[in-house]
Amino acid sequence: METFLSGKEPVRVERYEPAGAGPHPALLMAHGSGGPVSYCLNRLGPQLAAFGVGVHAPHYFDKTHTSRAAAEVILDGQHFPEWLRALEDAVSDLRARPGVDARRIGVLGVSLGAYLSVALGIGDPNMRLVIELSGGIPPGWEERVSPATPPVLLLHGVQDAVVPVSEAYKLQRLLTERGARCQAEIFPHENHWISAHALPKLVMSAVNSSGNTYKFVFSCARSRPNASPENFHYLWMDNSCFGRPGVTNC
Repeated sequence: METFLSGKEPVRVERYEPAGAGPHPALLMAHGSGGPVSYCLNRLGPQLAAFGVGVHAPHYFDKTHTSRAAAEVILDGQHFPEWLRALEDAVSDLRARPGVDARRIGVLGVSLGAYLSVALGIGDPNMRLVIELSGGIPPGWEERVSPATPPVLLLHGVQDAVVPVSEAYKLQRLLTERGARCQAEIFPHENHWISAHALPKLVMSAVNSSGNTYKFVFSCARSRPNASPENFHYLWMDNSCFGRPGVTNC
């Protein structure tokens, strides 16, 4: 398994990469508090790689030699910044990786990883997109949100008993009030542990213009050669209309 350095600590990373030389867009995947890197990666990686997008899942707990994070560890004020630093270093590693288009890097985070992904995006305006699943805004980060924050897609289940759906609504309201682009997809029958059957469907709906989430992105790409819902690259090529109500053409 490949590694990169975060400070002096080697951090393992698992990948699904598209065929061909590239450069390809890349999606960083941040796991939850249980550290199950393979759970989402193995369900989503092959499908996304088939669309020409590399998926890269760092074991960011390696930074702190953590195997599983309880609430007291997450909130102790020490581990979260270290994990965030590991993800920042993962992005730097990706931007320098042959075959990766450094202009088209996004992040998908699940649960704890969603909170980290939101923080990562707030701190890096060059991030192409943030997809947060079953998370919210990290405490203390509210004032850092600005119009420069990358577009954020919020995915949450109404039945979530671990991170209540109110966290998604709170983040959506904050992003909107502070001028950042965002959209939310709330799923009435899903809980925190998005079902294995639903997970690919949820994320693919987020990147397919047949749904509502990225219709603005694809409307901007319509004039480009070969633009279609099946051409995933357009998600990463133009997000200038993302989350702007009433925008149907640009």
